[in-house]
Amino acid sequence: MHNLTLCELICCISSQISSMDIFLIGAIAKAIATTATYPLQTVQAILRFGQYKAEGKGGLLGSLQNVVHLLMDRIKRHGVWGLYKGLEAKLLQTVLTAALMFVVYEKIMTATFKVMGLNQKLKH
Repeated sequence: MHNLTLCELICCISSQISSMDIFLIGAIAKAIATTATYPLQTVQAILRFGQYKAEGKGGLLGSLQNVVHLLMDRIKRHGVWGLYKGLEAKLLQTVLTAALMFVVYEKIMTATFKVMGLNQKLKH
């Protein structure tokens, strides 16, 4: 069995995946991450910009209660879909950027490995 180093393994795998595949993987990963965290990002923005005046406890417990209260308030006012109000713009902003970063990173990594001579070791 041939033992490969981590760099050689990454180089071998990356040479088999097209740029379009990398772009799509990056876009899908970022879309899932953004969709999953968007309600909390919305609440964080409300808290950060002072649109909500907290009443009651301070500290960590108070902060968690504020977050839960804001999430529940948003659901009461706008329904569950209200948690995702404005998500389309956020997805447009982040998904394309992340996908392009994945492709650029992959191309730089592949070029670096070629300069380091790791491709010649794999062909033997």
